[in-house]
Amino acid sequence: MTSRERASAPSPTRSPSTTRPSSRVSRRGTCTARRTSPAKPWRHGGEAAVTLVNLWLVLAWLVAALVTAAIVVWLQRRARRRSAEAVPVAHSDRLTTLPAYASALRRYRTLLWTVLVAVVLLVAASAVLSGRLVSLTTVQPELRNRDIVLCLDVSGSMIDYDAQIVETFSELTEEFDGERIGLVLFNASAITSFPLTSDYAYARSQLDALHADLVDPDTDWSFANGTLLGNGSSMIGDGLASCVMRFDDLDTQRSRSIVFATDNYVAGEQIMTLPEAGEFARSKDVVVFGLNPGDVRSLDYIAEFADEMRQVVEATDGTYWALEDPDAVPGIVAQVQERQAERFTGEPVLVVTDEPTLPVLAGFVALAAVMFAGWRLRR
Repeated sequence: MTSRERASAPSPTRSPSTTRPSSRVSRRGTCTARRTSPAKPWRHGGEAAVTLVNLWLVLAWLVAALVTAAIVVWLQRRARRRSAEAVPVAHSDRLTTLPAYASALRRYRTLLWTVLVAVVLLVAASAVLSGRLVSLTTVQPELRNRDIVLCLDVSGSMIDYDAQIVETFSELTEEFDGERIGLVLFNASAITSFPLTSDYAYARSQLDALHADLVDPDTDWSFANGTLLGNGSSMIGDGLASCVMRFDDLDTQRSRSIVFATDNYVAGEQIMTLPEAGEFARSKDVVVFGLNPGDVRSLDYIAEFADEMRQVVEATDGTYWALEDPDAVPGIVAQVQERQAERFTGEPVLVVTDEPTLPVLAGFVALAAVMFAGWRLRR
């Protein structure tokens, strides 16, 4: 009688059922520990490595779980020893053989197992959350390693065109990412308005200030200080050569281009002719884009100069435009941007992304299961 009663009694905290879930968590935790090494990451989906940042916290949770399980087993065995000394009840089999009792006992055991599994899941989710589950992805960003020098003839006939170019590039600096831009002004001689820089706020402020001076009918021409040192004007060969010399770090892999705007009216003796300057640019792998408002093709000597400039520009793998309307400048500059948008692969960057979604959901589900099972057990 007593043995049958004991066989039918529920045993929610048996030793095997308590230790097995803990051992599964322990093995999983050890596996994760091996894969936290950057040398052998756990490839998740073949794209990202998943690891734990604070592995020691996970191990602490596992140790605490094992200690708790050991205490529960000890208490259970102690309770069994005490129950062995209990006074048996006669004819209790009449109760335990009832279908209603058997059904209630099955429900009770199911709820106990539900609580046990949910607690193990809740502990595992808490351990993973405290260990900070992250995904590691190595990306190689695309960098637009491009250097652009604006090489502008500031003789009187070029002011309207220079203003359009400067305004357009001032707007483009808001979209730059990795490019460097510089500005050189020339007439009889060349000056550097500002060197190649990736400080876009500074470049924009300089371009805006120059644009304001160019469109101001009462300008004092202070922006052109230093460009009249010499005899003559529009020394385009010297101007182009000076712009080529503004490129630094020629050993680095960068796209280098010059936006060369001049009306192609040369007055005076040049140190370097336009073809010589073009060859100098080509030897430095500098692409020249030529904008020539002077190419009206009305006189033979202008046509000759225009053809010379076209040949020089195209020899550098650049493009030549003959302009009659300053409003065409933005469209031309957009073409320059599109053509020269060469991209290079940057240094690999390790991107660390927290992945709390799965353990948080698992924890909520486990907590809800514990609360539901506890509510049912009270009834």
